Amino acid sequence: MPCFARITRLARLAPLACLALLAPSFAAPAECGQVTNRHIPAPTQRPASCIAVQLQHATVLLDKALAEAHARGLIASHPGDDHNSMWTTRRARSLLESVTPRAALDSCASVDGRGRADDWLFYIAFQLDRGHAAVQASDADAPTDVIVVRERSMGCSPSLGDTSTRAYGIPGGRWFLPLLTGIS
Repeated sequence: MPCFARITRLARLAPLACLALLAPSFAAPAECGQVTNRHIPAPTQRPASCIAVQLQHATVLLDKALAEAHARGLIASHPGDDHNSMWTTRRARSLLESVTPRAALDSCASVDGRGRADDWLFYIAFQLDRGHAAVQASDADAPTDVIVVRERSMGCSPSLGDTSTRAYGIPGGRWFLPLLTGIS
């Protein structure tokens, strides 16, 4: 079955709001999938102008000026790849539209991302992957200096085809951003 047909079938069977729930428990590796872990250094200082995205177990602090530059297309997120840069622009714009204008969390504009499956969550992942986002655990006073990324390939799923998930967490196993990242 062609890739587009599988995505369309999945969209009918599982609304976008439910896709975040497809991320498996990360307690043990899947028998048929490959699991990789990596650590990304994270800034320990809060950006001067920031967006605080509240997620389960953590708050992600994004540089608001960088998000605005991406939203206006002033910075190519993927130089030489207009298609992916366009997606980053759209996702940054969507995130900025979701921001509460009032200041919160030490003068950061805020967004409640808990329980959401908005496309802008992938913009947050984009910033986390590049080390441009500070992450503060819900019970901490300062941002952590490293985040954990766990990727799982689930090529054995008969109902979804080749899928993969990515989860971002704080060392110690507190996952704050699970994403379904690939369907083919």
